[in-house]
Amino acid sequence: MIKITIDEDACVGCELCVDECPTDVFEFNEEKLLPKVVREKECFGCLSCSEICPASAITHEDIIYSEEYYHDNENLALASRLAVDVPLPNTPSDDAHKKAALDDLGIRLLSVASIFRQTLGGSLPAVGTMAGRTLATQLPRYRIPESFKEALDIAVRQFTPAWDIKPDYDGSSKLEIKVKSCFIRELCKTEGIELGGDLCVLFYNYMAGYIGKLANARLKLTESCPGSKECKYDIEVFVK
Repeated sequence: MIKITIDEDACVGCELCVDECPTDVFEFNEEKLLPKVVREKECFGCLSCSEICPASAITHEDIIYSEEYYHDNENLALASRLAVDVPLPNTPSDDAHKKAALDDLGIRLLSVASIFRQTLGGSLPAVGTMAGRTLATQLPRYRIPESFKEALDIAVRQFTPAWDIKPDYDGSSKLEIKVKSCFIRELCKTEGIELGGDLCVLFYNYMAGYIGKLANARLKLTESCPGSKECKYDIEVFVK
């Protein structure tokens, strides 16, 4: 079982871990103004609490961390210069290692999607959209994209190589996005999951949230065509 420890001296009592945990592992003690672990057995290791904690007050034991499959080499080089004596993640070097990393990531994604569907129901697309918008605001940009086309080009580069995205934009309101290689599609094949399900819903809305926030636009899905070799999305674009 995963063991969760909260450093009460470091904790700032913001309650973000309580709000973020998808399985309600924490409850907030109003008297001590501190979170408390009350349902530790429900933790499945998504690490949402420790990632969002501003004080790095939450640690996990007896958890197998997924291997880092993809990094931006430029950012890693910068991190290695700035993070003195801080161990950086290893990148798997052989095919078996990479497959294990993707399998692990796939299991985590399936677990998260299932929990979101059970707890949020029809709000699942909003989760993906919010995650995409959050990514767009957290990545550093030297300037705001001057056009929707520029924002689209940035998104294509950002999502590579996990997704091979081929957009076709007419410059006004019609956008067609074809997704060639896709690790979610490969995961669905491996697990026998029908395409177009919860993982696909999360992916599309994650992508749309990212592009929409970056371009200050709203994307409306008009048709979705999942396929075994290629998925296609027809989208109407409303630039604000």
